[in-house]
Amino acid sequence: MLMHNDHNTLDTPIQLNDPAVFDVVYKSYYHPLRFYAAKFVQPEDAEDIIENLFLKCWNRQQQFDSTIHMQAFLYHAVKNACLDHIKVSKNAAQRHLRIAHAEETVPTDHLHRIIHAEVLAEIYRAVNELPPQCSKVIKMGFIEGMNNSEIASTLGLSEQSVKNYKGRGLILLKNKLSGSTFALLLLLSQMNH
Repeated sequence: MLMHNDHNTLDTPIQLNDPAVFDVVYKSYYHPLRFYAAKFVQPEDAEDIIENLFLKCWNRQQQFDSTIHMQAFLYHAVKNACLDHIKVSKNAAQRHLRIAHAEETVPTDHLHRIIHAEVLAEIYRAVNELPPQCSKVIKMGFIEGMNNSEIASTLGLSEQSVKNYKGRGLILLKNKLSGSTFALLLLLSQMNH
């Protein structure tokens, strides 16, 4: 049958959508692949990686031209999965450190961030409710920090038109937003320049 040391089947196509073939391939390659993966990651993680790889092969009904093609694919896929796992684990560890550090700060800091996010959300909602051209000009000028000539060039408008849209947008926003929220919008503009 289809064992990795069977030289008679080296050039035979392999279809992992056949349960019998899949079973033979799984039993033949599970342990060598797990051993290979354990050179990169912890043994329990290696098991998960190999199981996920075989599950993907089954779900995709993976087909190979030959045993050599399949072996190359499996080992390459395991190496990539291990490297991805290492990258994700490293990023997760860094995130946990940042969260732990953030939890050590004063609890009111968290509340301030929530309030700040809600105020920004209110500004974005109000800007999105403006007429389309006013909305674009306000976003580009106050949120993205572009100057009038950059906005004019990007939108294909004259600088005077940009000033007109900006003025009209600000009047509409002043009526929609509270005084402190409107002031924050103007402050955003200053921070972006």
